[in-house]
Parts: sequence; structure tokens; C-alpha cells
Amino acid sequence: MKFCSTRGGAAGSTFEEAVSRGYAPDGGLYVPEQLPRLSLAELSLWQQLDFPSLQEEILKLFVGDELSAAELSEIVRGSYSCFSAPEIVPVVPLPGMTESTPGQDPPIFIAELFHGPTFCFKDLGLQPLVRLLARLAENRGSKRTFLVSTTGDTGPAAMRAVADAGSSRLRIVVFFPEGQISELQRRQMTTTMSAPDAKVQTARVASFEGGGDDMDLPLKRLGVDSDFAERHGLCGINSYNLGRPVCQMAHYFWSYFRAVDKLGAEMGTPIDIAVPSGALGNLAAGFMARQMGLPLRRLVAGVNSNDIAHRTIESGEFHRSEHMEKTLSDAINIQVPYNMERVFYYLTDEDPALVKSWMTEMDTSGKLTLAPEWIERLQAIFGSCRVDDDAMCSAMRRTLDEHGYLSDPHTAVGLAAAWAVYCSGKNAELSAPAAVVVLATASPCKFQASVTEAVGAARWAAYQAGPGFPQAARAAMAAQEQPLGRLIAQGSLQESHRAWETEVRLMLENAA
Repeated sequence: MKFCSTRGGAAGSTFEEAVSRGYAPDGGLYVPEQLPRLSLAELSLWQQLDFPSLQEEILKLFVGDELSAAELSEIVRGSYSCFSAPEIVPVVPLPGMTESTPGQDPPIFIAELFHGPTFCFKDLGLQPLVRLLARLAENRGSKRTFLVSTTGDTGPAAMRAVADAGSSRLRIVVFFPEGQISELQRRQMTTTMSAPDAKVQTARVASFEGGGDDMDLPLKRLGVDSDFAERHGLCGINSYNLGRPVCQMAHYFWSYFRAVDKLGAEMGTPIDIAVPSGALGNLAAGFMARQMGLPLRRLVAGVNSNDIAHRTIESGEFHRSEHMEKTLSDAINIQVPYNMERVFYYLTDEDPALVKSWMTEMDTSGKLTLAPEWIERLQAIFGSCRVDDDAMCSAMRRTLDEHGYLSDPHTAVGLAAAWAVYCSGKNAELSAPAAVVVLATASPCKFQASVTEAVGAARWAAYQAGPGFPQAARAAMAAQEQPLGRLIAQGSLQESHRAWETEVRLMLENAA
């Protein structure tokens, strides 16, 4: 398989080139030149596989002969060896919402994506991606420096994946918005560096004064500076890296198969999936899986008050907001989701010239308004819902009170979106799917302040003291932290971008 940019460049790129560069040289995102198509018969065979075997089959389609079957198997098996659930991703019914009758709400299942070592869905993509990059670097005799901007979950998952890969050819630098991640998320990064058995010897973590995705542009500029990027082996592993949605497709196939199993339904039965959405890497993975033939009817994006994805789907307004809003679901605080570009690419039937013109307009003005025909196409595939903090807290309480299930705030956003779209009567013109799967993207253990705000201190304390609270989370909260770096805001956002880019360049040059 060969790869190209959503904006038309980089044709004929290899898998290694696509995942090692992150951004394409023309500023676009890498995509396959042609997505494979799967028949229902092939899907029925995949339905019988365990999760690691399913991931191997998916990755074979994209990696091709760039790694041997033995290498790929070792990478995948190692990636999931540290997960706490034997099935890797349990798909469980939401109690009381497991049966469907005509005219009634569809059954809801929860796909628990948080049983990895950092308790969030990012482990599912980053563990295999980092190990793939480590093996490719070892085979080539090169080194890789990962630059990561995180709204809370990607940073810890990336650092843990680098540690678990155990390769001397990898180093990582992580940046997070000051005051906008949870204490446990911060400690998962600062204590990874200081743990006595830590393998992350070349890691650095720094905060920056700004919103969740304010660091994205400086890192993108470094990544597309080909001379600088090559000299330092730069590689971005946020979800603009093609490897992230490719690896994350597995949990869509898996969740679909398990829902069909539980319904006793035939392969091909349409299922909808609700996705807590920020940078849209997870949503893009679902769209790519759908394009490959997975029978997903609609994908529903649940967003918080930073609602650009909802505004785009609802009215075609892909417009950057003036300000980032602080929310109780901080990990999806995004103003410009970079994976909307991949969504546009497949929405337009893979038209790179049109995507380039759209993204150039967005990059220049901060605004892109879609024509009605494109809004209609979007809405045929995607639903969306804006879920503010009050609605998120209400959904978390409802899930606990009525169904006995404690979710994290981001999963609560997904549940609120699912209920709003399917169970409120507001979309009566839509036929109900056979079931809705809500992706549970993180464990509630990571979000003490938000969970306490929603369900109260007593219920948080009961959860924290109970058997469901991970021991590793307790250990991280008790461990000693290492000092952080800090990038200071410089007047306007544009001035900050320039200053931060310069600081990171110096940081990498001095560490070389």
C-alpha cells in the first residue's frame, strides 16, 4: 500500500514515511492512496478473532511487506500485554437499555477503551504506533524524537508507550496547557520520569500558558521544516499521525462485532457509534472503518462547549472560536480539530484539490463555511450534539443513578449525545439503529474534580476506596514528581507561537 497527502502531495509514500513524518510535507495529513474494501464474508471471519489478532489483520493491510509477519505479531502482542482486561476492550450493555422494540429507544452498549496502562483510549493507538516506530527506527539504524501536545490523555499514554517500547532510539517531549489537565494526568507524566524502573530516560515535559490546542501550530511548523525535522528525527504522534487512526480502527471493528454478537444479529446489521470528540482522531478512525465496509450507519460526535465539530456538522461552520472555554471535560477542549481534514477528504470522495482549497481558506482566515450540499453529505454520515458542563454532569448522574454505571466526564459527553440524538424524540424522522455503542474513552479515576462536581464527594470517595479504582492510579498520586518546564505566553497568540517555536528549537538543539 502507498500513501499520499490529503492536499495532493507526497504521492507514493511508504507506510514508514507516512507514520515517521506525522504531517505530510505540504501540510496535509497522510491517507492511503486507496483504502481496502472488506466484504461481509471477510468481516465474518474477523468477527471470530481475539483483539490482538484483529489488530494484526488490520495492520497487515497498511504495513504490507515493510515489516515481517513475525515482527508485526511481536509488536501487536507486546502492545496489549499490559492491559488489565483479558478481552482488551470489554463491550458491556448499559443496564436497562439492552433490548429494542419498535418505537422504543435502541439498546446502548458501552465499549470500555480504558483498560490500558494509562486508563484511556489513547493506549490502544499509541502502544502499537510507538512500537512500530521503534522497530522501524531500529531496522534503519535511526533515532526518533516524538513531539507531543496533549490536552491530558495523549501525553501520559505516549510517555508510557515509549517506556514500554524500551528502545534507546526514542526520546519524547510533551507539552500541556497549564491548569487544564487533571492532577492524575499531570502526575502520570511527571512521575513516569522519576520512577526507579522508568525506561524513559530522554523525556521532557513542559506546560504552556494557553488553550488546549495552542501548541499545535508551533509543533506543525517544526515538523514541516524538513531539514530541521530530519536532523532531529522529529515525529509527531498526536492523531494527525496516520498511525493513530489506523491503529484505532481496531476498536471500531471489535465494538461492532461484539454488539452484533450480543444482539444475536446478522453481519451487516447497521449499528451507530457515539464518540466523545476533540481532535477527531477517533471519529476519523470510525469514518475510515466505515469507508472500508464496516456496517456503521452513523457516527455521532459528542462535543463540549468548544463545539467546532458540532457547528460544522450542524450548519457547515468550520470556524475557529475566539476563545477556548475551560470545561469539566478538558481532554476534548479543541478549537481546530486537525482530523477534520481527513473527514473532509473522505467526505469529498478523496478530492485533494478541494480539500487543499478548503484548508488553505481555514489556515488563512480561521473560517470555512461549507455549501449546503456538503452539509447534507456530512449529516448523512454524522450526527452531533453540544454538551455543556451542566448537561455532562446530568448525564453522569443519570448513568449512575439509573444504570449503576460510573463514567468519566468525556464518556458522559458521549452518553449525553447518544440520548439527545436517539432518546429525546427530537429526531423522530431518523429510523432507530439496531443498537448504539458509546465509546468510553477514559476511566473516571483520572478526573477527581469533574466526577466530584457531577456526583458529589461522597460518591467519589466510595469509588476511590473501592475495588474498581486502579492501584496504579493510587501509586501515581503518591509518587514524587519531577520539575516541569514552562512556556510563557507572549502577548498575542501569534507572538506566543513564534516564541514557543524558537524555545523548542533551542531545546532540541541543546539536547542533540
